[in-house]
Amino acid sequence: MIVPFGLQAARYARGLGDLDAIVAEVDEIGAAYMEAVRWRTAGRPFYIMLLMDDPRIAFGYHHSEAILAPIADYDVRRLMSDQLALGALPVNGKRIDTLWSLDPVVENIVLEFLSLADSLLVRSYAEIERINDAFSRGFPRRTVPPIVRILAESTVPIIERERPERPGVVVWAPHRRALDTTLHMHGLAEFHGELTCVSAGGPLPSRSPATFLAPDDPGVAPALARAAAVVCIDPSDPSDAVAFARQGYGIVAPLSCGAHEFASDVLTLDALNARFLHTAVAVAMTRPANARSAPPRPPRAPQLPSWPAFIKTDALPLVSIVTPTYNRPDDLRKMLLCLAAQTYPNIEAVVVNDGGSPVGEIVAAFPFARLIDLTANAGALRAVERGRHEARGEYIGLLPDDDWLYPDHIERLVNAMLRSGAKIAHGSGILRYLDRDAAGDWQTIGFNNRTFAQTHSPSDALVISNIGNHQMLAHRSVYDAIGGFLLDTGVADNEIHMRISEHYFYAYAAHVTAEFRDHASGENRRHDFAAELRAVYDNVHPVPDRIAIKRLRDATVANIAARPAGQPPFPQTIRMAQPEKLL
Repeated sequence: MIVPFGLQAARYARGLGDLDAIVAEVDEIGAAYMEAVRWRTAGRPFYIMLLMDDPRIAFGYHHSEAILAPIADYDVRRLMSDQLALGALPVNGKRIDTLWSLDPVVENIVLEFLSLADSLLVRSYAEIERINDAFSRGFPRRTVPPIVRILAESTVPIIERERPERPGVVVWAPHRRALDTTLHMHGLAEFHGELTCVSAGGPLPSRSPATFLAPDDPGVAPALARAAAVVCIDPSDPSDAVAFARQGYGIVAPLSCGAHEFASDVLTLDALNARFLHTAVAVAMTRPANARSAPPRPPRAPQLPSWPAFIKTDALPLVSIVTPTYNRPDDLRKMLLCLAAQTYPNIEAVVVNDGGSPVGEIVAAFPFARLIDLTANAGALRAVERGRHEARGEYIGLLPDDDWLYPDHIERLVNAMLRSGAKIAHGSGILRYLDRDAAGDWQTIGFNNRTFAQTHSPSDALVISNIGNHQMLAHRSVYDAIGGFLLDTGVADNEIHMRISEHYFYAYAAHVTAEFRDHASGENRRHDFAAELRAVYDNVHPVPDRIAIKRLRDATVANIAARPAGQPPFPQTIRMAQPEKLL
């Protein structure tokens, strides 16, 4: 099932076939992000496709009429369109190439959204390059999810061609405003022949030599029948250009759409280069394009990594998940439900009741769980240490009772360790922000898929590690070698990574597999992180000979100390317009 967000996404989704995918436009990314989290929570593998044009081309298409319309002199318009394509046109005292960059906040949200996918659907290799560019600029450092190239089915009309009586060209823009073709109309202003533009309507470009038709106008078919070439202006989607190539037209298309990947002899050009368009059309009218075979259809849903041949899956190692709990029976029950949903077959839950109200009935309802009752409240870290010592598994994970693991978490991490030989593996974690409504129920108010979406090197860990302990699994020998958690500190998770990273490599399953739930009553709001981190730096892990690390540590402490008291330690990047009840 494809879930689209936006009118363009709904139209495009119809050409993709039977896939489990979320297709979204940038303007709808908030709602699409929330849907992706729901699918992750359910353990449902899925694709994401984001329909987003190159910001440079989108800016040029949108503003070209405003730039060129006031200029009556044709030669001056040519010079201005050249400067637009080069990014050198001055606008309000600035070069125009400083105006078309994507807002960094939007770009970060885009990367967070794409990182929720098991795999990305893309329309061309050119789009892969744009995605790689975005990921390389983003922070934190992320790897691009697996990518599948797909060609959507087009709905262009099948035309019975006629022998033309004079040169004919159709500019094909059925889903775009007429004004988006301004540069193309300018580039073909000196074309002597029949020039037709099929667009979604609206005001027409000034000084246009073309006849404009709506996609459903009965004049479209005759114009196509007489045309020798089609100029497809969509800068990102090759499907219409390829469909016309199958009918033997000469094709002119933006290099950015990737039509040339699927059809030979396509005339490619920079989408904003109006001066070259006349030449491209002159060649295309005598050189029909030829469609090649489309890429193979992807499976309906992405697949989890398979176990390597050298692993006997009928004897997979036991994994112990240790959970401290204190007077949160509802949270504990939900946490055990997330363990019950794990795709990995061999787990045990070690629940340590830290002197709280009885939870024996809750734990007894889950056959894979066992309970350790402490007679008095000792604190979460001491409860963790007790559970860790009594865990039976070869691998050990830690999970607070109010956090969450997605169904593929343990399978992905064990697979990563068995494949790599690493003794530790972790996935990415998403932050879900919660607040209580008037009835006292928790509501989701926002997300952050940035802070815990990275791995670290040993040098990084000496400053701070953004790997939550519920995101990782470790072979029990790791704890035997380096010891347990540093007690009586609010930064024990950071401190233990400093010790572990000194001796062990972390395998990184770069998928969102865990969820940290941030709320006002959470433990993370009750510590002086700056002071406690400084104490660990100075007293436990001093680095007297690493000046650069010391400077980074000073900056980190200053940054943490400057945070408003009582606020979440990490900011929301997506805020919910309508809070949603947490199930």
